[in-house]
Amino acid sequence: MDRNPFSEPEIDGRLSRVRTELARRELDAAIFASPENTFYLTGLDHWGYFAPHLLIVPLDGKPVLITRSMEKVTIENQVKAAEFRGHSDSETAADLAARVIAEQRLTGKRLGLEYWTSGLSHGLAAKLQAQADAEWSDVSGLVDQMRLVKSAEEQALMRRAAKVTDAAAGAAIRAISDGASEQEVAAECVAAMIRAGGHAPGF
Repeated sequence: MDRNPFSEPEIDGRLSRVRTELARRELDAAIFASPENTFYLTGLDHWGYFAPHLLIVPLDGKPVLITRSMEKVTIENQVKAAEFRGHSDSETAADLAARVIAEQRLTGKRLGLEYWTSGLSHGLAAKLQAQADAEWSDVSGLVDQMRLVKSAEEQALMRRAAKVTDAAAGAAIRAISDGASEQEVAAECVAAMIRAGGHAPGF
């Protein structure tokens, strides 16, 4: 979880497809809030997704990724396709997003918002819409549909991940024996996972 797993052309292609769909829906920008779609569109791979992340993707110009200021180093090291804007602990991601919308002259425009995600609470969505005057539209599922079709780069990563999984599962199976503790089996599994090029499990 220390680097972006996707190439810049891969990320650029995804953002281009999103913008094509936004244009088809006659939207000027969209805000995505789900961790999986933020990862898909930026490559950000970290444990900070328990806090809100708002990714503003305009039809033109660089996307803006909004989350806590303390994530600055991680995001700037991993994310090249979006500008990082961090909010303080005395405000919310919605407060900063509303200011960014105004800065980008998107006030009064047609904006999409990803409502159906655990990454956006009802309160945060309501606060954003109360502060940012716009014609709001639900874009839930837009990126999810794109993710169903895997690129050649994604397929290669999935094959690598499968090899890591095989190594970890095989080590766990071999470690199971009469009297072996759960901790001993888990230790062999995680060690094999890391040796094969993977990361220790997250949450």
